[in-house]
Amino acid sequence: MRPGYGMFQQQAAKMRLTPQLRKAITILKLSTPELLEAVQQEMNNNPILEFSGNEWDAYTTTHKFQSAIGRRDQIYDPLQHASSNEVSLERHLKEQLSFVKKISPSIRKMVSFMIGNLDYNGYLGPSLHEISDVCKVDLAQAELALRILQGFDPIGIGARDLRECLLLQVQSLSECFPLGSLLIRNHLKDVADYRIHKLSTILHVTSLEIHAAIDVIKELNPRPGSAYHIEAVHYIIPEVIIEKAGEQLVVLIHQAASPRLSVNGYYQRMGKESSNQNEATKFLSGKLHSAMFFLKCLEQRRKTIFRVAQAIVEEQTEFFWKGGSYLKPMTLKHIADKLGVHESTVSRATVGKYAQTPWGIFELKHFFPSGLLKETGDSASSEHIKARIKEWIQRENIAKPYSDQKLTELMIQEGIQISRRTVTKYREELGISSSLRRKRI
Repeated sequence: MRPGYGMFQQQAAKMRLTPQLRKAITILKLSTPELLEAVQQEMNNNPILEFSGNEWDAYTTTHKFQSAIGRRDQIYDPLQHASSNEVSLERHLKEQLSFVKKISPSIRKMVSFMIGNLDYNGYLGPSLHEISDVCKVDLAQAELALRILQGFDPIGIGARDLRECLLLQVQSLSECFPLGSLLIRNHLKDVADYRIHKLSTILHVTSLEIHAAIDVIKELNPRPGSAYHIEAVHYIIPEVIIEKAGEQLVVLIHQAASPRLSVNGYYQRMGKESSNQNEATKFLSGKLHSAMFFLKCLEQRRKTIFRVAQAIVEEQTEFFWKGGSYLKPMTLKHIADKLGVHESTVSRATVGKYAQTPWGIFELKHFFPSGLLKETGDSASSEHIKARIKEWIQRENIAKPYSDQKLTELMIQEGIQISRRTVTKYREELGISSSLRRKRI
């Protein structure tokens, strides 16, 4: 047949995401807070759904809205009723200002103006010239107002830069600390770069004195106002609980992360007993089908997460018994092949989901670390390597700490083929300073 252009009919099999399948995938991907929000929204839109049994009584609101069939429409979150300290920085400073006596109303107004112009870290944004222009006062009064503000708690508040913030804190120390003030005022960059030899040469003091001064400076707070910053607290609700039971590991689905819903019997009977195909019956029928599919998605989500968590426990048994350094490399594909599902399904079941273990709460993604090949043919996870780096640094001689090259050689001696650059990356991820900054004479 000669090839050519034209319109032809042909049959072909294609994968299509139906609205139902798309919804099921979305529900599996949701984290626990997102799932509870989706459940609440679904219950608001579908009167047929309700919590099953009494297991969710603790999660229903104190002031319950109940319909004629006794349905509860809101989820009670006990964390919303926990006490909290929400004293803002502005309120804390203005309370101190109210106790200051014998100052003129104009100075008090200026201090209050400065308090309102502090940033997140407690630094004063506008200059004194700008403040004096806005408040219609001379520069001397603005300086007086600033001194009053800088005398408030926390120490260092109202500073205009890092140098002034640290100086205010050093000057408030009970013991005289002239070397620290000198370092902050004139050599802050060298202190940050840890140039001990240079500083000891310039200031004609010993390296030990420089080390001691830097140790004191490191204890100062460069952001005194951040402790009063109020932000929403995001609580983690673990999807899975993994516990030791004798010589076995038990996997449980957390009740708060797996809401149990059911179809209300009153509406279900109403839909079945009605023989008239009127609008009300069609409405109930549509809501019933929607509710049944939503329940099926929730149950499928619960089973998938449970199976994935169980497979993780089987593969990472040593971690759950012995701790983080025994976490071995594992891929999503390995668990997917083990369960006979697609790799993307395992990914959706682990992203944003958390497990409560004997060693703390971890995201399920945490149990899929990358690894490096060992000479024995086995592999070592990044968590294991980080744990070894931390152990070596904790035992090192502070007068001659391990360099990244030395840590690399120690790794190679254990049979782990790793580059110095990778060791540096893991050390920085642990929040450990370089050997130069760890050195103590």
